[in-house]
Amino acid sequence: MNIDQLKAPDNRMNGATMRIFGNLDDGQVDQAGPGLSTRKINHDLRNILTCAQLLSDRLAQVDDPTVRRLAPKLTASLDRSIALCTTSRNDDTAVKGRPHRQRFALAPLVNEVANTLGLDRAEISWINNVATAVEIDADPDDLFRTLLNLCGNAILALEGPGFRYKEIRVDARRSGSGCTIDVRDTGLGVPEDALKHLFLSSQGSTRPDGSGSGLGLAIAADLVRAHGGDICLVHGLAEGACFRVTIPDSLAEPEADAMSETRTAVGAR
Repeated sequence: MNIDQLKAPDNRMNGATMRIFGNLDDGQVDQAGPGLSTRKINHDLRNILTCAQLLSDRLAQVDDPTVRRLAPKLTASLDRSIALCTTSRNDDTAVKGRPHRQRFALAPLVNEVANTLGLDRAEISWINNVATAVEIDADPDDLFRTLLNLCGNAILALEGPGFRYKEIRVDARRSGSGCTIDVRDTGLGVPEDALKHLFLSSQGSTRPDGSGSGLGLAIAADLVRAHGGDICLVHGLAEGACFRVTIPDSLAEPEADAMSETRTAVGAR
């Protein structure tokens, strides 16, 4: 399936829909420019709408009990699409805008990401290892987009035969005044030549064949850093890849700024 097929209004998705995550933007995109943030928004918007269309196809083929189960997922996907489309009106402020933070339980959001990606019915073993007590202080929509991109990349890393086993696992823990999330897969890992520009727009594709837009990791990095957080690739794994997201609580950020100002003042004496 190519992008022209995706644009067709009467196009019907099938069970292989997730494969287009890696080639929604086959063309090269400039690393910088006034339209970059809009392209990032469009990248995520297409992903979310693709998931919604997939669920819609399944709704047309099932009886009432399943419809009742899938309908909320479809509604949630469409709601996120509408919200993201509204955000894109601000163009370059779409990604850089201040997050609308709140404190909430993380595990349900992780499950929502898995449901949106169809991991509850995929051949990949899905493990949400986030304890119910773990809470995070973040923008729920931004964190959803971040995890959607990371888990979507993990799905692509597990495409095809030849794997001893296919697994995606999400762990999280509170550490000090913040939360750390690990998204791990048992794929082939990240190619060596991709490491230097892993989180740069249009240059961070982690697929061995070099395909993909390379925007997913850049979007995740922008969203995490807007929270004052950090994202990195954990090295030294026996197999696969693990991306680590660390987000400080909002109350911790002014304290960090105050400490920085104190150090600056001391150094100036």
